[in-house]
Amino acid sequence: MKVRFHLTSVLYTFYSRGERVSQGLRRRVTEAGWFMIVTTFVIGLSGIDTQWSLHHQIFAVMLMVLLMAVLGLLVSRRPQLVARRQCPRFATAGVDLRYPVTVTHRGRRSYHGLRLREWLADVLPTRAEFVQRAEPRERERNIFDRTFVYYRWMWLLETKRLASGTTSDAFTLKSGESIRIMMQLRPHRRGLLPLRGLRVLHQDPFGLFQRALQIKDGQECILILPKRYPLGKLELAGRRQLDDPGTGAAASSTGHSDEFVGLRDYRPGDPRRHIHWRSWARLNRPVVKEYEEEFFPRYALALDTVLSVDHDLEFFEEAVSVAASFVSGVETREAVLDFLFVAGQAYCFSMGGPGASRASEKMLEVLATVEPTPDPESLRALKISIMRRAASLSAAILVFTEWSDEREAMVQELRARNVQCFVLVISAERRQPLADVHFLPLGEVGEALASLQVRLQPGAARFTA
Repeated sequence: MKVRFHLTSVLYTFYSRGERVSQGLRRRVTEAGWFMIVTTFVIGLSGIDTQWSLHHQIFAVMLMVLLMAVLGLLVSRRPQLVARRQCPRFATAGVDLRYPVTVTHRGRRSYHGLRLREWLADVLPTRAEFVQRAEPRERERNIFDRTFVYYRWMWLLETKRLASGTTSDAFTLKSGESIRIMMQLRPHRRGLLPLRGLRVLHQDPFGLFQRALQIKDGQECILILPKRYPLGKLELAGRRQLDDPGTGAAASSTGHSDEFVGLRDYRPGDPRRHIHWRSWARLNRPVVKEYEEEFFPRYALALDTVLSVDHDLEFFEEAVSVAASFVSGVETREAVLDFLFVAGQAYCFSMGGPGASRASEKMLEVLATVEPTPDPESLRALKISIMRRAASLSAAILVFTEWSDEREAMVQELRARNVQCFVLVISAERRQPLADVHFLPLGEVGEALASLQVRLQPGAARFTA
């Protein structure tokens, strides 16, 4: 086993250096250039014996073309360009992002056939990740693949890639001219995406090689929000309740003022902000506005951030997407939704009533950067955070990365406190639901989530699949 780990560590050095070389070649050689290089090499091999073949003459011509292409690219002048992006603050994983870039030419000569590309360098996995993390179903591969683990390397590169860019259409720039170019990115995963690699592609006259010159641009970042799935029939029912703090949350905590009842004479201890100054001036005695406290049903959405070493990161990513789907999909104009998770410490964000859209945007921003943890203490901290709020909760939506005895005990304790629980568990395969515990298989999370129907009401809940 130690020999295997040592070999994997050596392969990491080989693969990481090879990936850096590959990135450099992708920037400098076009598809036509690769075809020309491979064809020249093959013809050169077949023309080694000059007595029996004339392929060496074709090889000489093709080699001369390659050399002229390289020479033409080296003697060409560097375009003097300045670019300015107009990027949105947010993007969504899995949804194409288009944004304009204004390019200004400050040189003296004109350029034809220029292209722009947002070159996003691949984030390489660490040596520890490459040695310790196995590709899903790696054990099913043959002995050669399990020994050299190249597929593991490619899989880790894919999991690290936040987004991929495309090359713009060709354009022409004259001296002092500005042009507006539409760029497109494909976000793959949530996270903070820095945009620091805008490059202009300038090809040689034959179109075989190119320069990928970085141009001056304002460095920006885009926050990629988690992928969201459409929900099934989800009704987070709520109605305003007066003077019944046992079934809901005070409306003033979510932006509502208390329910206005009328005017009355001032009593010692009344807050000054309730004084009705116009009535005082008219009646010549202090008068205050009387309110009646207003309460809303309160629901909890809890995200499990504990990911065991036996589970792949995709379990957590899907759990985040499910939580984000509920944050975006629930209707909270007459209800309060608490979003709870643990990342080092317990966090709670609330939304409902006026300002709910702003609160949901803040929750999605948090979900875009939350990270999993292998520490089981985080699950206990999440349980404590929910139990502290159990007395004011009508129901709870729990999103788990796996199903275990500790999680089942949490659900049972919440139900013992009359909190209705709707449990969603990310699973590796299809499983039958267990008493309002629904399993969402990897690869089919969107379909499974869309087929669920849930109706939550104060003090009651119904779940169907």
